[in-house]
Amino acid sequence: MTVISDMNLQIASAAEQQSAVAEEVNRNVSAIRTVTETLTEQATESAAISSQLNALASQQMKLMDQFRV
Repeated sequence: MTVISDMNLQIASAAEQQSAVAEEVNRNVSAIRTVTETLTEQATESAAISSQLNALASQQMKLMDQFRV
């Protein structure tokens, strides 16, 4: 009887450990998702700013062409 009781305790302990690990994995995956979303937003913003800079550079080149002899 004690052997079965000991096994039940080991199984319960292992189940608790697995549950704790699963919760930690879930938190880590959630954190990764948040970072990924932030990076995606920043990349989109960087692309838009790069496009604006390109347009401004083109505009400046046109203005400089007016002053060439």
